[in-house]
Amino acid sequence: MIERRELLTAGAGLVVAATLAAPAAAQHHRMEGMVMSLAECVDECVASHRMCLETAAYVTRRGGALAIAPLIAMLTDCAELCQTTANSMLRESALHRIICGACAEACERCAQECLARGKDEQIERCSATCRRCAAGCRMMADTAS
Repeated sequence: MIERRELLTAGAGLVVAATLAAPAAAQHHRMEGMVMSLAECVDECVASHRMCLETAAYVTRRGGALAIAPLIAMLTDCAELCQTTANSMLRESALHRIICGACAEACERCAQECLARGKDEQIERCSATCRRCAAGCRMMADTAS
């Protein structure tokens, strides 16, 4: 049976954890009338990470003109950087501004590389996802302290 003291101690620990996590989640950054929270930027990075990996698998399966090494390398590099960026924001890394800037650049380049491949629904979705991530990360990089 759980004693009252154990419950109170566990509850206090949860309150402390929630209090420490709240500042990062509550941060908002403004750009061109748009407000993005840190949590929303993390979500954009996670979405871009996933989309780039899915697209790399897609072009590999599909083969042909889409399955070229530079595109697959760009997609996997972008995915890895998006994951690293999300992780750095979640732990409030001191390198947050630098990493977000690098992610914005990588996502923008990946989006351009995807669009250069012609009409393909998966590739176009990947490009759009990368552009959203690039915009969010650029905002974070420009306003992070």
